[in-house]
Amino acid sequence: MHHQLASFRSVIPGALAVAAAYNVGLWGLYLQPQLLAPLMTKFGVSETDIGVVYGAENFAYFIALLFTAIPVTQCSRTKMAILGVVIAVAGSIASAFTDNIGTLMVYRCIVSIGGGIVSGAATASGAASKDPVRTFALAGMLYLFVFSVGRKLVPVGLENFGVSGVFLGVAIFCAMTIPIYGFLNPPIKAASSRMHFWALISTAPYRLYAVLAMFGLFIYELGQNAVFTYMDKLGENTGLAGNDRGSLYLLSFSLELLGGGLAAWLGSRYGKFKPLLFGLGLNITSAAMFTVVQDPIYYIYMLFLWNFSYAFSMPYITGTLSALDKEGRWAVAGDAIWNFSSTPGPIIATLIVTNFGYNPLALWVFTSGALGITLFCYTGRKADKLGLDG
Repeated sequence: MHHQLASFRSVIPGALAVAAAYNVGLWGLYLQPQLLAPLMTKFGVSETDIGVVYGAENFAYFIALLFTAIPVTQCSRTKMAILGVVIAVAGSIASAFTDNIGTLMVYRCIVSIGGGIVSGAATASGAASKDPVRTFALAGMLYLFVFSVGRKLVPVGLENFGVSGVFLGVAIFCAMTIPIYGFLNPPIKAASSRMHFWALISTAPYRLYAVLAMFGLFIYELGQNAVFTYMDKLGENTGLAGNDRGSLYLLSFSLELLGGGLAAWLGSRYGKFKPLLFGLGLNITSAAMFTVVQDPIYYIYMLFLWNFSYAFSMPYITGTLSALDKEGRWAVAGDAIWNFSSTPGPIIATLIVTNFGYNPLALWVFTSGALGITLFCYTGRKADKLGLDG
């Protein structure tokens, strides 16, 4: 018991820094569903136009993450995180003062570049911690708590200050996180850290398992992002009002915290394969049902289950990649590939909804999810058999 408490306490400072970084890196992306309709109204454009902006924004985040996979093994992660925050803040402020959809896309890409840098520094730091699963679980709980509260405030901000006010609010929040990045773990110097990314893939140990896991994540997240893009719209279709949906998102954080808390408590005592199979299997099932329910009560149930299972699975996803390389390169590269699915994800969702309606999303989510978790859970099982600790 005392050993477990000591393990929790030792990872808290680093988990706080990782959580702050993820809030900066992912706020812009995770606000997309709630900003879809307001942006359409402000700029007088269609869902497809906003989907293109979101796709570009997500792609910029992927590129930034991908190219931090090597610098995070050489440079100060604290300095990299601060640089990323400064870039994200500048892009958010600029986003608040444009009336052109093309210019907005450029500014949102700048925000994503900054977010990718700070997220990459944080992921590498967490992967290098003494207990990556617990670090990422606690960081996920903190991140989801802050984000859930923020989601409740977004409708209020939109009503009183519009989209520009929300962008400015995000910029202020991001700037406030700078002092905490001093808790990020420094890089581990290694000869391999001087390799380019593609050279790393061809020579690094466990590269086959890492590549399979990243490909599985990409496929899995295609379906997840398709649903996430229309999450708020699906709630509206059930008859839930905007304020009610905001309150619902706030309440859902309790389930997210429960999922992350369960992962933090379990740690790696049951390995990675069994928790991954449980969490991801539950996630794709609830996500598929989430897209077809018409009753607001069932919408709430599926939303809660979806959030719980995702929050539970995240630490094991990152922990598995961390186990393959303690320098954090696979974890950062995997995070990049994972988020790359955010680029085609909204576009695929828009094409499905535009041409076939909302119900076919369920089949897409379940199919992509089942294939994705099969590949990733294979890596998790191999990591358990090899006795890799992460």
